[in-house]
Amino acid sequence: MVNAQELDELDRFIQDVKVKTFDCPSDDMIPKLDEYLTNTSISNSQRFHLQLEKTHWQICNGNYSQAEATVDSVIADPNAKQSEEYYALAVYQKGFLFDVKEDKRRCDFYQQAKELSLGKFDDISLSSELGLMTYCEARIDEGQKLKRLFDILELYSLRGDAPTIAHIHNNIGLIYGRIGQHVLAAEQFQKTYEIGLPHYQGANKYASLISVFTSLLASGQFYDAERVISKLDGARKEVDVPLVHAWYYYAKGRFYQRLERAVELQQTVIDWKPHLVDMKNSIFTGMHRWFEIEVCINEKQIECIKQFVNEEETGGPKALSFLGGNVDYLTLMAKAYLELGDIEKARAYFIDFSAELRAKLASNQSSGKVLGVANLYNKIGELESTLMREQLNRERIAIVFICVFVVAILIVVIAWRKKEAKASSIDSVSALLNSIAALREIRKVPAPSANKINALAIFDLANFKEVNRLLGSSNADEAIKQIASTFKNSTRESDILGRFAPEQFIVCLPDIEEESAKAFFERIRFALENTNLGKQNDIKINVSSSMSIYLANGPLIDLDEVLDDMMLSLSLKSETA
Repeated sequence: MVNAQELDELDRFIQDVKVKTFDCPSDDMIPKLDEYLTNTSISNSQRFHLQLEKTHWQICNGNYSQAEATVDSVIADPNAKQSEEYYALAVYQKGFLFDVKEDKRRCDFYQQAKELSLGKFDDISLSSELGLMTYCEARIDEGQKLKRLFDILELYSLRGDAPTIAHIHNNIGLIYGRIGQHVLAAEQFQKTYEIGLPHYQGANKYASLISVFTSLLASGQFYDAERVISKLDGARKEVDVPLVHAWYYYAKGRFYQRLERAVELQQTVIDWKPHLVDMKNSIFTGMHRWFEIEVCINEKQIECIKQFVNEEETGGPKALSFLGGNVDYLTLMAKAYLELGDIEKARAYFIDFSAELRAKLASNQSSGKVLGVANLYNKIGELESTLMREQLNRERIAIVFICVFVVAILIVVIAWRKKEAKASSIDSVSALLNSIAALREIRKVPAPSANKINALAIFDLANFKEVNRLLGSSNADEAIKQIASTFKNSTRESDILGRFAPEQFIVCLPDIEEESAKAFFERIRFALENTNLGKQNDIKINVSSSMSIYLANGPLIDLDEVLDDMMLSLSLKSETA
């Protein structure tokens, strides 16, 4: 039996463990919650509340199947009261679980949850409304949806409700992503991450990073996308749960897949596999399988490819059918059938791919009508400038609004220029920083700490013209990619690496001991000269390289003069050779 005091303690615990729909219960609360659930004397209402907070926690950690089983049982239970908050939460969670699977039935549950919570349970009502706006309501165009979202954002901005503001930015990002505006989507997801980080719990603090990464990759901002992968790596060290590991390895795999870096993709598949043991999320296990098949196709493993297409065609338990009309999935199927020599099947998937791509292009073109960039950024400027309108008279308000409008336009121009600069920072062949971007990053390197230096080296491919002759000029780009891969594998994430000239690469090692720097550069040169560029032609072709090193006790202020001296040194070495 449970006495009155224990019941009061349980009710207080339920209030303590409860969080808003867009946050996550604390991991520390779960053992106590499980302990209460084993008690057969608690009321139905208390049990349902505890069960739904447990499913909330499971959803946050990617255990969707476990959560869905409990949610279904609560909704179907004849003792559950539809007027209670837990029931509205169960219906909302069911909608969210369908949402994860891109199942259109989510709309019915979001609508029901909105009706159950309207005027009673604000966070459930808001999340249901946002879900309906983002994925349902096909009769309302995206321009109207964005206006409604910014109106809601204005309301919560005035209240200073940071967690909810982050949640709304996330939904704005989702709509931008749906209409192909990935640069704008990335900005909104970044705001979600930055605003929510101090407020959200556990893995939820980093959930928006995977959305930031996806939007950056979709918009070709590879350098920034790679930086997000590093943040996800740090996140999984802080929050050691399968879902955060899945975000990290998915991002790595997708990055290497997009840039066609087959060796790194294969290693990512291997590294990810041990983390799938405790992964109860079919979406990410499916993503791992996707990357596995990419490796099979890259390596022309015919039996592996046959098993894959058979699984897809028969709808087996490992089938990737949840990807549906995804253009990358259609490409994967076309490539698989090409490797098997089934031209007709490959052609059918290519036709589907073309149709899907044309539909996306048409949708992206029509989305230009939606944005109204000047008005939209004016609205953003108004929302994010926390003006106390009621304290100003009409004349002062008009002046302030004009100023805000001008500032918003300036922000748009500055943001556009920054995006343009980032888009042009990557060398198209090597996928490394180009010379302008590399030198810009090197100039930012601060003075080293005590007893350390900043080290700089330029590597010159002395015999690359001869290499081109042996490989054939058509293979020159592949040779550069292979050389770039050697550099990446030989350097650290903290180092700055770029393509300095057609046959030269630059490496900066910030804040390092002098002897370590010299040894590091020698290891790079050794790895470079042991890179066989003729492997595909079954011949041995190696690069001869020379390097010029500069060691600095302070920041690299006079970089132009330093580079001139280094280039002169390389020239003298070339003449001597």
